[in-house]
Amino acid sequence: MSNVNPFPHIYLKLVRDASKKKRPPGPRGVNPITTANKTNRGIHAQALRTSVGTIRNEWHETEINRSNEGYPEMPGAIPLFLRIDPGSELIESLKTFGIELIGELEDGFIIGASADTSISDLAAKIELFAISGHDNVAALWEIVSGKSWRTEHILSPALLSAWPSIRDDDQFVVDVGIACLGILQIPVHPIKRRAGYATEERYNDAVGRWQRKRDEIYELWDDLSDERFLALTRLVEVYDGEILSSMIEGTIDSASQLPDSFTCRIRINGKGLRDFVLNFPYLFDVAEVDEIEFANSELAATTEEDSEPLVLEAPDMDAPRVCVIDSGIQERHPLLKDAVEQRESRSWINTVTDVADYVHQGGHGTRVAGAVLYPRDIPYSSTYKQTCWLQNARVLNEDNKMPINLFPPKVLKEITEHFHRGPAYTKVFNHSINSTSPCRLVHMSAWAASIDQLTWENDLLFILSAGNVPKYGDVSKPGIREYIFSGQEYPNYLYQPWTRIANPAQSLQAITVGSIAINSSSGSENSFAGFSEPSSFSRTGPGIWDVIKPEVVEYGGDFVYDTGHPPNIKILPETAPQLVRSTLHGGPLFGNDNVGTSFAAPKISNIVAAIQSILPQEPALLYRALLIQSARWPAWTSSHPDKSQVIKHIGYGIPDLNRATGNSMHRITLVTTGEVFIRAGQVHIYEVKIPEDLRSPADAFDIQVEVTLSYKAQPRRTRRTRQRYLSTWLEWQSSKLNEPSEIFAGRMIELANGEHADHENESVGSTSSGAIPWAIRERSDWGIKGVSRNNGTVQKDWVIIKSHELAEGFCIAVIGHAGWAKDVEASVPYSLVISFEAVNQDIEIYSRIEIANPVEVEAEVEVEQTIEVVEPS
Repeated sequence: MSNVNPFPHIYLKLVRDASKKKRPPGPRGVNPITTANKTNRGIHAQALRTSVGTIRNEWHETEINRSNEGYPEMPGAIPLFLRIDPGSELIESLKTFGIELIGELEDGFIIGASADTSISDLAAKIELFAISGHDNVAALWEIVSGKSWRTEHILSPALLSAWPSIRDDDQFVVDVGIACLGILQIPVHPIKRRAGYATEERYNDAVGRWQRKRDEIYELWDDLSDERFLALTRLVEVYDGEILSSMIEGTIDSASQLPDSFTCRIRINGKGLRDFVLNFPYLFDVAEVDEIEFANSELAATTEEDSEPLVLEAPDMDAPRVCVIDSGIQERHPLLKDAVEQRESRSWINTVTDVADYVHQGGHGTRVAGAVLYPRDIPYSSTYKQTCWLQNARVLNEDNKMPINLFPPKVLKEITEHFHRGPAYTKVFNHSINSTSPCRLVHMSAWAASIDQLTWENDLLFILSAGNVPKYGDVSKPGIREYIFSGQEYPNYLYQPWTRIANPAQSLQAITVGSIAINSSSGSENSFAGFSEPSSFSRTGPGIWDVIKPEVVEYGGDFVYDTGHPPNIKILPETAPQLVRSTLHGGPLFGNDNVGTSFAAPKISNIVAAIQSILPQEPALLYRALLIQSARWPAWTSSHPDKSQVIKHIGYGIPDLNRATGNSMHRITLVTTGEVFIRAGQVHIYEVKIPEDLRSPADAFDIQVEVTLSYKAQPRRTRRTRQRYLSTWLEWQSSKLNEPSEIFAGRMIELANGEHADHENESVGSTSSGAIPWAIRERSDWGIKGVSRNNGTVQKDWVIIKSHELAEGFCIAVIGHAGWAKDVEASVPYSLVISFEAVNQDIEIYSRIEIANPVEVEAEVEVEQTIEVVEPS
């Protein structure tokens, strides 16, 4: 690590690497409906038989009518709408019923498809269940006939509202999600039968055969994607439409493809859209194209002070790069030109070299780029050393809009290939672009899922803006004035569904940034927020699946309002951040004439770049962890009565550059190094030795302990819960107060065995049981009510405890849980950060803990050799 800081972060020690053992036999909780179906299996089987017969007959009748009426041929599969026991494993076993999972919905509802138009596999399962009660058909609660469910569960709310009035000749541009997993299954890994192999050689041969079969299935999945893309293309062409997301030699563009699905942007008429939605069996999502929000810029007076000339020095050659994905940059701007890496600049608008920022009233990308370099005020004089390079990726036009033929998943893929996989190896991408509407909560959008997939594939970090509530709107899309006029005052209107974070801010593996006020104003024109309070426009969380979003906030300014009814809302220089302005259309070099989360996000990019500069070889996962670890809530939150509202506004709080990059005599931060990989069922245990003189019963120092886990996993867009969206999901647990490390290790392995055993035990979570009273906690009914730290891929918690309550060894366990990936070799990387700080700075702890935890070249790690994997029930 860097020696520039006298108090650098030090390394954590992994002391145990364990895997869960086979779950002991015993009763497991079963839903009462499933139990009743088992008890009355004859009645349940007959109900399912009737549904299967009805659906089969309906489909054949539809096919005959389509042929007679000249409709185009659809893929030969029957769409199905099922309801299953959401607590069962049936969702992962549908393939054995001959049913492909197309989309997972709420409350156990599943969109499926059967390529066998006689639905024979499902019918056979039902008969076996009726005779013997075998198989898990009892968990298949219902099979829904008809087609009305398709519009309700496949269309976006806006399209569903417009559905009854769609005419044949109406023209639509929509993004469509197509599932492409089929019913092929990767065989069981030989490790489950390892004891049955006579020699190690025979076991290794079996593993080799398994790997070849797995790779063969991966290739067949690719073929299936191409086949379904061609079917989609043929259908769109019949209705005189076109695929707007590009093709490569007639196959689906890999830029818009995930492991279970692909997304395309198509232009199609109303007649074709109706046919497509009602009859294409592999469709799970249809949404209108996102409208990009427009900047809030106003003409505001700016005074440039007389001073000595400002001398700007270019960044060091090996300084971090920050790619600004925006409306372009005025690259020869006096305040930016020395830091712009012009040879790498590229535009996706007009020609590849047309990279300027043409947005009127000062630009947008130019302001964002300036905020990366100057996160506070613009320096007026002396010499200023710029700390990072700027890279320019232009994707917005002169109206600050993304042209309809630019498909975000494809564009972002190309941007990462150009900037990250190029010679510069850029790791920080600032993406201050949002939809005008709140994110949807069922499936992850293609835009956000592509960010998650790119993060999984590459060592990089996206910094996203949370999105802005506009000053003015209308009945369908209310703005701030409409909310106030209807009686909803600041900040209450920010808890409404329409003010939720905007696409793609719900991305699980990016950092989402909200805005807080930089100043306050009173008099004839009043600001909504006080200093460091949530900006009146800053969209709020939680995100999809109750993930904490935004994770952090920065100073993006605030609006002011007058006494009119309804009030006029505007920007004043004293409540706006100072930003670099584009001068292509005239005006000053910089000004305080714009506000927004767009300008809060690049200030976070500045901190991430600073972390990279001291830890250039470490993974972006660690940068994210250190950023979140450095965040704190501002002073006003201490008296706020509802801490869940605080988290909706500001997440983990305001990051601090000094805490993110270093420590002090009174603070120490311990980190993992490199990407640490963990599999489902594994438990990694870290221990921080607490010196005896810090634990003395005679002393009662207030110690703030903070823990942040940052990980990434591969996404599947057809799934609708965090556990099934991710290939593997992680959580962390801490030892209890004064709990010996050996006892803690055993408890964590038991937790991994039962998957959620401790979480279901109320007494385990109570402070009387010795549990550390973390602020948020791992369950939404512990800690801050309604919030769980486990929901996201970055998980932070903090607590202030007395020094004598710490055990000799403070332990943290990182636990891997199975998501959608059933490959026992599948693993995911993570970074872990733990900090201790003397709240009142009344005891020096850095040197004490550093000495007690020496860095070892080859740390001895206890590894359990016996690995048994639980068979699915």
